[in-house]
Amino acid sequence: MTDIEIRPATLDDLDGLTKDSAELFAEDGVTRDRLRDPEWPRDNDRARLAGLVAAPDALVLVAVEDGAVVGHLVGAFSPSSSMWTAARAELVSTHVAVSHRGRGIGGRMVEDFIAWGRDRGAARLHVSAYTANSSAIRFYQHYGFVPLTIDLALDVD
Repeated sequence: MTDIEIRPATLDDLDGLTKDSAELFAEDGVTRDRLRDPEWPRDNDRARLAGLVAAPDALVLVAVEDGAVVGHLVGAFSPSSSMWTAARAELVSTHVAVSHRGRGIGGRMVEDFIAWGRDRGAARLHVSAYTANSSAIRFYQHYGFVPLTIDLALDVD
């Protein structure tokens, strides 16, 4: 077993980052929400991720083993505004390849996100998970996240 390096993503990581993000989309979003287009990552995710890698208010981490991306985390910072009295940071997505789970990689990335949000002055950190994804909910609760809101959906067709 080799060491896993967790570091900020660069544009050189886009191929692996896009692939890992597409795996998350297929594994979580598409299987839990019938309205998700399974082809969306192929046409859109590379440009979205490239923009986030370059964005000053985003954190994009990759977990790398032997030069290959085996996980990622995307976070976004929002300063206070006329609507929000304090800054916030959102954990937009995180994923670890199935073959690499159970090795603490996701936890290390979440801890880095928490430190990043604190260092930027966020008063609250936020993450969302599908209600059917009980393992993700337990995972985030382990790091101190607590339920705040619930989204309700009504399919009418």
